[in-house]
Amino acid sequence: MVVFEGRSSRLMMRHFALSFLSFISFALLWSRPASADILFEGYSKVLIEGVHVGFVIQRYEFDPKKQEFTSTSFLKVSAGGGSVTESIKARSTSTLRPIAYQYTELNGDKTKTIDAQFNPKTDMMTAVITDSGRKQNVSRKIPKGSFLASFLAYVMLQGKEGIKKGTRYSYQAIAEEDAALHAGEAYIEKEETVVGVNTYKVLNTFKDSQFISFVTYKGEVIATRSPIQKVATELAANVQEATAGQSFPSATIAQVFGSVPRAIDNPLARRSVDKPAEAVTSAPAATQPSVNTLQGSGTASPEKQKQLNSNPPIDPNVSPKHQGVPQGQGIMIKGQPPEKSAEKSSGK
Repeated sequence: MVVFEGRSSRLMMRHFALSFLSFISFALLWSRPASADILFEGYSKVLIEGVHVGFVIQRYEFDPKKQEFTSTSFLKVSAGGGSVTESIKARSTSTLRPIAYQYTELNGDKTKTIDAQFNPKTDMMTAVITDSGRKQNVSRKIPKGSFLASFLAYVMLQGKEGIKKGTRYSYQAIAEEDAALHAGEAYIEKEETVVGVNTYKVLNTFKDSQFISFVTYKGEVIATRSPIQKVATELAANVQEATAGQSFPSATIAQVFGSVPRAIDNPLARRSVDKPAEAVTSAPAATQPSVNTLQGSGTASPEKQKQLNSNPPIDPNVSPKHQGVPQGQGIMIKGQPPEKSAEKSSGK
């Protein structure tokens, strides 16, 4: 799946046909690296025809010791008489070569899980797909330069042009929900301000579906739109805004992420960085995550805020590629040699 984010585009491509699934936690299989740096963490509202029907939690991390990216996501939507929750945990090298991922979904009494591993020596993916008790072993040759679709934004950041107006990326990515390789294209149409954040409007095509993403120069997804399906996601400033009126399975979410995410590492949360705990504890009691599970409120340090500022002055004569983006510099990857070349998607 292409997650320009990650989770939002999958929602548009798969769930907007009103095929709603549920979630079984797989988090005990992987735990969050203690030394990983959080690059992005946020809650987004899910809207269908303007109605708030669910939320998405997305976290991207980089472990400078292992030189690995990790993407963790959780989706919960209730609409059309059904309820969907879905989760993915994916790992890639610093050059976005796939390492492994796990995917879980549940639809009523039917479950589906995928456990995939990638062999860098043979360029082979091996996956075990279990669907409603039926197990299938899958082996596929993965062309060099292919990546897990959750990491599209970071692949673009490492590309020749970076995230820049007028750039078109054609690529092949593994969709986590079916363990298959698909062709895709992302075209950065123009700059646009969304909820007060400077973003680039990206026209996406993946698995024969089209949708729009609004992404910062660092690859942070602020919003997505699917005009045909009338579905949208929008980054929220705090947990309460994203989960208002929704059930909040805090125990399951804490298992998936290691603790309930505070979501202070994103552009909107940084504007009210002194209020993350207040935003959560003001949620209705039925949907409110335990304050204890948040492991303290805390605020981002001034240095962290400076590093994570997503609204830098834009010099019209300088490509964003040269405003801190190359080789992960714009996403604060520590320990990665600047001169190290990255595997790139093809820019046109």
